[in-house]
Amino acid sequence: MTSVAPLTDFPDSLSPMVVKELRQGLRTRMFGLVMVLLHLLLVLFTLTGGGSGNADTINIWFDGIITLTLCVVLPLRGFSAVADELKAGTLDMLALTSLSAGRIIFGKWASIAAQSLLLAFSILPYVVARYVFGGLDLFGEVAMLFYKWLGGAVLAALIIALSTQRQFWLRALIVGVPMLFGGCGMFSYFVMRGVTGAMGVSSPWSSIASSSGFVWLGVGIAVWLIFYFLSLAATRIAPAASLLSVVKRSVHLAVLCVLLVIGAATSLGSGLVAAASSLLWLVMLDALTEHANEVPSVYAAFYRRGIAGRAWLWLLAPGWITGFLFTLLLTALVAGVSLWMGHAEEARLMLISACGTWMVAALVQLFPTRRARDLLLPFICISLGVSLVLSTLASLLLIPFSMKGSTAWFAVVLPQFVPIGFATAQSGDKETFLMLGTAISMIWPVLLAVLSFLAWRRTRPARLEAWKMTKSE
Repeated sequence: MTSVAPLTDFPDSLSPMVVKELRQGLRTRMFGLVMVLLHLLLVLFTLTGGGSGNADTINIWFDGIITLTLCVVLPLRGFSAVADELKAGTLDMLALTSLSAGRIIFGKWASIAAQSLLLAFSILPYVVARYVFGGLDLFGEVAMLFYKWLGGAVLAALIIALSTQRQFWLRALIVGVPMLFGGCGMFSYFVMRGVTGAMGVSSPWSSIASSSGFVWLGVGIAVWLIFYFLSLAATRIAPAASLLSVVKRSVHLAVLCVLLVIGAATSLGSGLVAAASSLLWLVMLDALTEHANEVPSVYAAFYRRGIAGRAWLWLLAPGWITGFLFTLLLTALVAGVSLWMGHAEEARLMLISACGTWMVAALVQLFPTRRARDLLLPFICISLGVSLVLSTLASLLLIPFSMKGSTAWFAVVLPQFVPIGFATAQSGDKETFLMLGTAISMIWPVLLAVLSFLAWRRTRPARLEAWKMTKSE
C-alpha cells in the first residue's frame, strides 16, 4: 500500500505566527466581504468600459477602487492588531514560545500583506481585460498595481506599529483621522480626474511607472519604512533584555549612509539629502523613546566583544541615552554632507529641526512622563501639543509681522519657530536670523546631553554587574 501524504494549506517552512494570522485573516467576514464587493465593482467597470465610449472615466474609477482597497481598507485591519493582544494578555503566552517580538510583529504584518497580495493577483485578469478592450499600457498598469500594493504594505506596517498603543483615542487620532481625510481626498481626486479624463487629460501612471529611478528609489525607501515600522512595533513589546536596537540602528545607519553617498555622487544630491533628513526624524523618534536599560546581560553582550564592543555600546545599546548619541552621529553625517555639497542654509535648517526633536525628548525626560510604560505615547502627545500651539501662535504672531514687512526676531526662541520666522524674515536679516536661531536652538541638545549623563550614571550598577559577569566567564 502506498501512503498518502496529508494535505496542508501552508508549508511547514512558514513561520507559525504568519500561518496563524493568515488563517484567522482569511476566515474573517471582512476579508470575504471586501473580496466580493471589489470583484463585483471590477466586473461592472470592466464591462462598462469595454462597451461604451467613456473608457477613460471608467479606467479612473477602476484605479480609484483598487487604490482605496489596497491602500486604505486592508491596511486598517491592523488597527488593533497588537492592542487587542495586550489587553487580552495573550502576548505573555506567545512569549513562552520560541517566537521573538520581531517574529510576532512580522507575522501580523505578513498576514495583511499576503491578503493584499492575494487581492492584487485576483485583479490581474481585469487589468488584462482593460488592456484588450482599451489598449492601455499593460506593463505600466501592472507596475502601478505593484506600487499600490507596496504603498498599502507600508501603511499596514505603520498602523501595526501604532497599534502597540493601548489607548484607542490615540490610535484613532493618529491613524483614523488622517486615513479618513486621506480616503476622502483620494476619492475627490479620482472624481476630479474622472471629469478631466473625460475631457481628454491623459493619465500620468505610465510615465511614472516607466521611470527606473523612481522604481529603485521608491521600492528601497518603502522596504526600509516597512522594516522601520515593524522594528518600532517589536521594540514596544520586546523584553528589556532584547538586543533589537543593535539590528535596527545598524540598518538605519547603513541606509542613511547609502542615501548620502548616492546623493553626493549623483545629480540627485539635494533630493536625497532632503530624504535623508526625513528619515533622520523617524530614526530619532524611535531611538529617543526607548527606556534607559538597566539589564546587566545587555551590557555584558557588548563587553564580551572587547574594545570594539565597548565602543559600539555607546551607539547601539538599548535605551534613549545611547539613542541620543546615535542621533547626534546621524545628524552630524547629514549636516556634514549637506555642507560639503554647498547647501549651508539647508544644513542649518536641518540641524534646527533636529534640535526641535531633541527639545521634545528633553521635555519627556523632564516631566513625570519619563516613568511612563512606553515613552512613545508622551513623545507623540507632546509633539502634537507643541505643533498645535506653535502653529496657532505662528498664525497669530508671525503672519502680522510678515504683512508689515518686518522680521519677527522673537521666533528664534524655539526651534519649531525658526524655519517659519526665517521664511518670513526680511532678506537683509535672514543670515543673522538663521545664525541666532541656530545658536539658541543648540540649548536643547546640550540640555538633553546633561539629562542623558545623569541617566547614564543611574545605570552604572547594571554595567558594573555586566562587567563582573564577563570577568567571571
